[in-house]
Amino acid sequence: MVPPFRMGELVYLRPLEREDLNDRYLGWLNDPEVTRFMETGIFPTTREDLVRFWETVTASPNDVILAVADVEDDVHIGNVKLGPIHWVHRVAEFGIMIGDKARWGRGRGTEATRLMVEYGFEELNLRKITLGVLEGNAAAQRSYEKVGFVVEGRQRAQVVRGGRTLDRIVMGLLREEGERERARGL
Repeated sequence: MVPPFRMGELVYLRPLEREDLNDRYLGWLNDPEVTRFMETGIFPTTREDLVRFWETVTASPNDVILAVADVEDDVHIGNVKLGPIHWVHRVAEFGIMIGDKARWGRGRGTEATRLMVEYGFEELNLRKITLGVLEGNAAAQRSYEKVGFVVEGRQRAQVVRGGRTLDRIVMGLLREEGERERARGL
């Protein structure tokens, strides 16, 4: 087990290691059900693509990517990312992928989001975190709202998936809003 970086009740965040770039992870990126609400998954992902992505993002001073592991069995179930980070404006884009479909709908994504948001505000001194969620992904939007994100706008017909154009809903969370949510015990 790689030592936890941020610990929760259901999941913990840890560094994404080269050993995580395995057939299971590659399978997530090539599974249309996993990627249906992501901007990736349009083209097949190869092992070389995955390694190149990992090398780029882990070497970047403007990105933080962490593995999401289940507390029950220490299994890598997905990733969370802050980046790009704009250090002057102290703003970052958030992204998450829970690739292990057997763990969907059990609060793990919400907790991983909360842990990464806390890290961004408390340790990186960010003042705002934004994200985009594709229309129709109501479960993800509810999860983000539980953490405190609010809808800030809509980019109409932004993404093409399955032959349809989808809106990208832009959500944001300000540091003080996140602090209020944590004070309420959420």
